[in-house]
Amino acid sequence: MQTTLVRRRLSNGALIVVIVAYLMFIVLGFPDGMLGVAWPSMMRDFRVQNAQMGTLLLAATVGFLLTSFNTGRLIRWFDVSNLLVVSSLVRGAGLLGMAFAPQWPWLVAASFIFGLGSGAIDGGMNTYFAMRIRSARLMNWLHASFGLGATIGPILLTTLFSLGILWRWGYVLVAGLQVAVGLTVFLRAGEWQMRREATEMGPHTSHRSTRATLARPIVWVNIAIFFLYAGMEVTAGNWSYSLFTKARGVAPEVAGLWAGLYWGSFTVGRFFFGVVANRFAVIPTVRAASLTAIAASALLWWNPVNWVGFLGLLILGFAMAPIFPLLVTATPLRLGAADAGNAIGFQVAAASFGIGVLPGLAGALADYTSLEVVGPFLVAWLIVMAALHEIAVRHHAGEEG
Repeated sequence: MQTTLVRRRLSNGALIVVIVAYLMFIVLGFPDGMLGVAWPSMMRDFRVQNAQMGTLLLAATVGFLLTSFNTGRLIRWFDVSNLLVVSSLVRGAGLLGMAFAPQWPWLVAASFIFGLGSGAIDGGMNTYFAMRIRSARLMNWLHASFGLGATIGPILLTTLFSLGILWRWGYVLVAGLQVAVGLTVFLRAGEWQMRREATEMGPHTSHRSTRATLARPIVWVNIAIFFLYAGMEVTAGNWSYSLFTKARGVAPEVAGLWAGLYWGSFTVGRFFFGVVANRFAVIPTVRAASLTAIAASALLWWNPVNWVGFLGLLILGFAMAPIFPLLVTATPLRLGAADAGNAIGFQVAAASFGIGVLPGLAGALADYTSLEVVGPFLVAWLIVMAALHEIAVRHHAGEEG
């Protein structure tokens, strides 16, 4: 039934909407990949140290949390099309501010504005796909688009550098693309409606307040799942290179290759699960992916020879790929349409918070012990995540019973 529903919508013009959504998520991913390449030039221009990258990321994270946490409220106020258009303009302004910032404080302020726009786009688009598109396949491909953008970003900036063009113009280019995609949404605003779709979720669907949604304990269980998921995803990506080079004596070029392959397997996994998603139920797929991720992390930890650790990292990226989009897609069914808009925003915000907290916690533990702590850190928290997922599943089954 789900596949039939998606085909009907696409045949009625929603194909353009989905393509625009994918383009927006590609552009959403560009800056994530660009920052690492641009950072040495930023350090030189603004005369800051490596540690100051944390300040820049914190400013963006705070802005992201403010808007993504309030996604449900923002959609009720503006509707999703208006939210995406305004957010694209805000994000474009933030990118331009970063490009033309004359001093470090201006760059940090622009990063905060950039985060505001990013959080609203991420939360708004995830809510739209979960409540209107309702396809695990298309949701996986949406998030694969983000990975594609994160992969293209550093290539784009490196190409500009090879042509003698400053990093600032790379951010100007992405700002222009962001505004252009937002303008496309504006021109097709009538096709981005959610009200009709929300009524299809049930005969008495209504929107609950933010406080009412947060009053449900199961919502907090789902928030914790997203917090742990995103934190583990980025912990593996951020610390694998250092683990291989500093703790295990792997050559930098080899370690860099495998760190890149982690994100490559992650993106390939999103495309793959997008193809097969409609053939499998969400719960067993997430369960199998979680267990595979735990096993893969155990291989990374065990590492009797280096190729075992490499293989574990590669499998980990592939296994983690479908979890986020599948859980977002299932949110209206698991928590109800009335709470879904709020809950998806909370979940996206929790994922951002997990990215901001857990990789840093792993680094702090590594300072006190060694980088080998990364393996058991991943295993332990992935086990907790899998346990929380089972609690959420049992709660949903109990409500249905």
